[in-house]
Formats: sequence, C-alpha cells, structure tokens
Amino acid sequence: MAEREAGVFGPDSILTRQEVAAWLKIKPRQVERLGVPCIDLGRKTKRYLAKDVLAWLDARRGRRTKDGAVPAASSA
Repeated sequence: MAEREAGVFGPDSILTRQEVAAWLKIKPRQVERLGVPCIDLGRKTKRYLAKDVLAWLDARRGRRTKDGAVPAASSA
C-alpha cells in the first residue's frame, strides 16, 4: 500500500480515476475528458491499467498543432 500512496505503480497496476489524475497532475474529471483508456466495470466504475495510461501518454507525445496545443481526443 505504501507504493500506491507514494504514486509508484508497476505496469500491471490497476488504478482508479483519482489515482490516474494524481499521477498526471490533473483533475479527476479530466481523465475521462482527455480520453485516457479505461476498463468499464459497470455503472460509474472505471479502472485504468498503468501500462495503457503509459501507452496513451506515449501516443500523445509529439501530437501537437502548430500553436503548441495538444488536439482533443477523438470520439470515433
């Protein structure tokens, strides 16, 4: 439990929206708005695999417009 409190996650860790938000230093509602991939376990129950969050971050790296902004996630 000390690892989770310190924000140290292994690639196979399963995280809550609040843990992902704290890790990315954003508000919890932004996690869903940005399109971070999740596992939907039912009504209002989403979990995030650390390795999926890392892959998502890696894919977003370098995806910037001419003015330096990161485009919003597509809902396709």
